[in-house]
Amino acid sequence: MSVCFAIALLLAASPEAGVATAAPPPASLACVAKWYPAVVPVRLESGWGFRLPDGRTYPFDDGQAKSFARKLESPDLEDTLFIPYRTGPLRPVTREDDDPGRIRFDPLFHATYGASAAEVDVVPIRILGQRLKVHRKVAPAFQRVGVRLEALLAKDASLKPFLTNLGGTFNWRTIANTQRRSAHSFGVSIDLNPARAHYWEWQQPKAPLKWRNAVPPSVVEAFEAEGFIWGGRWYHYDTMHFEYRPELLDPACAPR
Repeated sequence: MSVCFAIALLLAASPEAGVATAAPPPASLACVAKWYPAVVPVRLESGWGFRLPDGRTYPFDDGQAKSFARKLESPDLEDTLFIPYRTGPLRPVTREDDDPGRIRFDPLFHATYGASAAEVDVVPIRILGQRLKVHRKVAPAFQRVGVRLEALLAKDASLKPFLTNLGGTFNWRTIANTQRRSAHSFGVSIDLNPARAHYWEWQQPKAPLKWRNAVPPSVVEAFEAEGFIWGGRWYHYDTMHFEYRPELLDPACAPR
């Protein structure tokens, strides 16, 4: 037996070598776990998955081929990341179902924010003089956005109509015309003034969908800088809507 071969066998057998060569979880799963500590990556028989605090485990990728509608209704965690969220200049969204963030994995939201109205830990905050209720975990991000918006208003009074008579934050409810849980249920989203917004469900005639928006870019940028995505970057546009989804703004979370 050669000396080099013997050394290789010893290294392979050592505990340290085993740790060093153990395959890490997918980068996108590890990134989600960074933003959502409730997620603990684990190896399953089918591949990588994760465990939530209640002990339940889920595959990161369930391996099923799905239409967009199916992903909305029965997503795995990887499905929530598969459409990239693009920041930058505001442009019409014309590609069908280009809706980054509309797909949500409810067990993750339940584990992180609460699985019932009573479990969602909301606290009062003030933004631009308006009293709102948001989840305690996300309150600091909302408050940072508030500081940014106040600075913008001080320079540009034309923004005021968009930032008064806010449409609301915490509200345990389903999304209109669906059985899916709204992000408002978890106290992580906010609607700007509905009178200044455009929403695909309000469009007349209903088809074909034609993206519309009046929300100024500076307002969108203020929210995105603090981890909020904007419904105006969706084909099914909802320009009043912002929700805290920092994983979608982190390039490390994008599936490879």
